Amino acid sequence: MNKTKKAIFDSAIKVFSSYGYEGATVEEVAINAGVAKGTLYYHFKGKEDLFNFIIKEGINFIKEEVLEAVIGIKDPIEKMKISATVQLKYVYENKDLFRVIMSQMWGIASRHKEMREQVKTLINITTVGFDEVIAEKHSKGLNSEILGYSFIGVLFSSALYEIINEGQYDHDEIVEKFMNQVRYGIQLKEDKIFN
Repeated sequence: MNKTKKAIFDSAIKVFSSYGYEGATVEEVAINAGVAKGTLYYHFKGKEDLFNFIIKEGINFIKEEVLEAVIGIKDPIEKMKISATVQLKYVYENKDLFRVIMSQMWGIASRHKEMREQVKTLINITTVGFDEVIAEKHSKGLNSEILGYSFIGVLFSSALYEIINEGQYDHDEIVEKFMNQVRYGIQLKEDKIFN
């Protein structure tokens, strides 16, 4: 992403986070980015195009960070833990983006549908990780898709907690608690299989 587009991206996140989709204006994004309105329109057709761009790019950054962090990790549980740590850290460091995502998950406009599709890409990455854990532990009764959705729920809940409380939380502690639940679920399933 070039310097101008990055400035617009950062500004758009702040503006959408502060004013919501309806209250945000392209003019405000341009002013905060330090670019002319025409420059913004050179890169984006309008507000919805800009909105979709920040969501796609934000989710893509998460995916890239997760995939890079787990390169070469063979143990599926360790891979899931690293993935969870990276994602929760990203949520913590990008609270404004998650305010925007959470505010636009529901609705019938095309931006709402696009938002849900982008979130599904995160769920899919997480689901693949759970598939590996389930296969290694022979826990066929666990549902990786449900676990993937549950993990994204943990991400959003963590973001919501941070937004409401405006304080720090320890994302490593949250990851550890989540992974303990995964281990507990696998253990329960193994106990049922072998008893």
